Amino acid sequence: MTDSNDASDVRQKILQIENEIMAAIKNKDAATLESLIADDFVYRTHFGAEADKATFLESIAQFPVEILSLRGEELRVNVYGETAILTGVQVAEARPPEGETEESAVAFTDVFVRHDDRWLMVLAYGVELPSEADAVVD
Repeated sequence: MTDSNDASDVRQKILQIENEIMAAIKNKDAATLESLIADDFVYRTHFGAEADKATFLESIAQFPVEILSLRGEELRVNVYGETAILTGVQVAEARPPEGETEESAVAFTDVFVRHDDRWLMVLAYGVELPSEADAVVD
């Protein structure tokens, strides 16, 4: 992708797909999410945990917390031929069954690869950021 217009079009497409992914996660819509990620998809965390596509989809569908809102901030896309890398911060507002509303932020990297003229997410990596409540006050 040497043409800047092509790269710009790909960046916009990746941002659109990311919005669809976040909406599917918010709505616990595993069927839609399944269509946006590759069969060899891997989700990793900084704790070393790893989930394949089936495990990831199952965890989304059965997530016990009500997700009130989910949005991306500071989203940036870099395009390298048939690969696109999106970085940003995912901010969620959620309510556990017996609790009060909580906000969380996760710094993430999502990797997309073009498969048969479709962009699919192949890797997601997230690191939960400390909340203001976690900050130590002297």
